[in-house]
Amino acid sequence: ASTILDYQKTNTEMDTAIQTLRHNMKYVLNSAKFDYSNGPLEGINRKIKALKRTCYGFANQKFFFLRIDCIFS
Repeated sequence: ASTILDYQKTNTEMDTAIQTLRHNMKYVLNSAKFDYSNGPLEGINRKIKALKRTCYGFANQKFFFLRIDCIFS
């Protein structure tokens, strides 16, 4: 981390990368420290959004929620 903090600008694309890393340093270190991920939740959201696109003509929400229940049970 000290290398990133001591970096001197060189007018290259690396300057942008280092600046972004400095800006998000707290979050980068946090993600390295903990094993938590929102990936599984994003996968669930993706499946529900795909279902919404294919179930556009359902008569009511009850059937939509039943389909969601079928997918995840």
